[in-house]
Amino acid sequence: MKSNTILFLKGMLMGICDLIPGISGGTIAFITGIYERLINAIKGFSPRLIFDFKREIKKLDLGFLIVLFAGIIFSILIGSRIIEGLLENHYPQTISFFVGLILASSFVIYESISKHNFMNYLYCFAGFFVGVALLFLDPASVAVSSWYLFLGGFIAISAMFLPGISGSFILLIMGLYEPIIGMLRDLASNWYQLGVFILGMVFGAFIISRIISYLFRVDKNKTLYFLLGLVIGALGVPIMKIYEVGILDPFLFALGSLVVLIVVRLVKK
Repeated sequence: MKSNTILFLKGMLMGICDLIPGISGGTIAFITGIYERLINAIKGFSPRLIFDFKREIKKLDLGFLIVLFAGIIFSILIGSRIIEGLLENHYPQTISFFVGLILASSFVIYESISKHNFMNYLYCFAGFFVGVALLFLDPASVAVSSWYLFLGGFIAISAMFLPGISGSFILLIMGLYEPIIGMLRDLASNWYQLGVFILGMVFGAFIISRIISYLFRVDKNKTLYFLLGLVIGALGVPIMKIYEVGILDPFLFALGSLVVLIVVRLVKK
């Protein structure tokens, strides 16, 4: 019971972080020592389940996943109402806080890198240019259709497997963050749209968990350097959103950075 309670609390913390475009749930999983178990648990779901369900279901780490995701879902359902209110009434201040969170979370990625050399720096620059290219994406011109919701869910689930990248940050870039937060407030009216989004997450988890596992085996440091560059380069997206409606709030920016550093320190302890 004690271990399940702790696991549930870790899931709650992951859910809070996945809800806010800053430090990712994957980072919390990484810091709390459940990251590899999470990846292996997700990887356990394979087509073999269809052909030999009774045998394959016993191999899955279902107890771990049920408790962890219960904590994640609980946080998301409760916290979505608070976040939507902040975005509606204090948009520049809220995004300023998010930017501080995102910038500080990049240090978490950097601390996870053990080798620093010229080739790894090139991967960082490559990620940076990909992030900058996202500035030219115009989410307002993209209709929130079923396929776009599916794609958003597919990409956003990367937060569960990529330390440092928040799924909410990806949704913010794609222009899906505010629509999804709004849908979570009224589940009954938006069950179809949320179902499509969750379906994208399921497919994404199945595929991305295998890709990340492979990339980490091949060269973990280059993968993390690319992610670091991507996070820094993509910071231009929320910053542009701030200056469309106001100016950056330096106090909340600093507060967001401080919150990440405090959370990381507390979780490590």
